Amino acid sequence: MKLSVVFPSKNQSLKLFKNIKEQALPYFENLGVDFEFVICIDASNEENQEIAKKEMVGMPENVRLLDCLDHPGKGHNVQRGILESNGEYVLFMDADLATDLKVIEPMLPVLEDYECQIASRYAKGAIISIKQPFMRRFISKCSRILIKMTFGIKVKDTQCGYKLFRTDLAKEVAKRQIIDGFAFDLEYLYFMKLNGYRINEVPCVWTDDDDSTIKSPLKTSLRFFKEMGKIKRNKKNYKLTPEEIESFKEVN
Repeated sequence: MKLSVVFPSKNQSLKLFKNIKEQALPYFENLGVDFEFVICIDASNEENQEIAKKEMVGMPENVRLLDCLDHPGKGHNVQRGILESNGEYVLFMDADLATDLKVIEPMLPVLEDYECQIASRYAKGAIISIKQPFMRRFISKCSRILIKMTFGIKVKDTQCGYKLFRTDLAKEVAKRQIIDGFAFDLEYLYFMKLNGYRINEVPCVWTDDDDSTIKSPLKTSLRFFKEMGKIKRNKKNYKLTPEEIESFKEVN
């Protein structure tokens, strides 16, 4: 089994590569799995592009930096990283490593039992070591209620930036993806729900990053709610035909 790990990042090259070198690489090298890192920094400025290129010097061959495109959005960066992945399973996580890397350990033994596994800040047993500011927590709670009412996805945390998928299914969602912004997670989970795939929610240790790229929570939330509407209206596009469902069974 080979695991692809996608790192989406915009103008956070110093932080990203520091975390990769000091934490992610040593951790996955000791984990005992075949893996690759796929780094997508689309829409980053020239300074961060140059930093990334310099930091790639001396990196092992299983760390790939994709050429930078002028296309903004975390959703886009994850989408492109997934489409470029070569592993049987693909995982994406944030550049700040807010989610403790060890959350993957209970996921690995049950890979064949679930098509999707997600880290959760709100599942029983989760630990939030540093909380978000009050306004972000309030908006987050309102969003979770609205998501449950609108999509019927029975997980406590759809937006934690750490998700593991069977790659063939993740690529199928990526091809159908219409959201470049922060609501893209919902597309992947909605696809899984609509087509009867199994989602495993795993409690994690999570730490808020003071240097978050979200500078205006209210503005970001309004955009998120608009994106939710687009996803709901696009429901038919996420539904697989019986023939497509059967073809994914044959692959595995």
